[in-house]
Amino acid sequence: MGHGLGCGQSRLGGVTLLECLLTLAIVAILMSIGVPTYRDQLAAARARAGAQQLYAAMQYARSTAQAYGAVVTLCPVIDPSNPALKCAGHFGQSLAAIKHSGEDSQLLRVWPPVAGVTVTNRTGSNWVTGTLRWNPQGVGRRNLTLSVCALGHNWSVITNRLGRPRLARDWGVCPPGVPR
Repeated sequence: MGHGLGCGQSRLGGVTLLECLLTLAIVAILMSIGVPTYRDQLAAARARAGAQQLYAAMQYARSTAQAYGAVVTLCPVIDPSNPALKCAGHFGQSLAAIKHSGEDSQLLRVWPPVAGVTVTNRTGSNWVTGTLRWNPQGVGRRNLTLSVCALGHNWSVITNRLGRPRLARDWGVCPPGVPR
């Protein structure tokens, strides 16, 4: 009653080519299911992170205006490393909070852009340019919706005339062809 091996023969442990190919096929099937789901979750997280950063920047600018009793501007900047900081560009780029006191202006903080997101108007048709400004009471006097998108996932930051920002999911439209 042996194992089917002749005298002096031993069976080596290991996997056969068929077992290896079957394992690789199973791993490939699981990866084809998991990778798109992971990419979708990553895009949803990026859209939310971008919107939360814009929301935090608006809250910071508004509360700083109230705390210092000064006008504070939140604006996009193309080159935040330039000492002569100028408001230009769109809200998908770096943002700067600037405090204005009479003729003097002081840079308070700069936020870098969030990678992998686009920031457009609510309809997704145009970049949002210009500035947001809060007076010493924290009043903004401008309605604005910034639609933050990443691979079809949308979060919006809405600012009312009083200068209060809020976050909303799926409030805007993600543009299909707006370049980054």
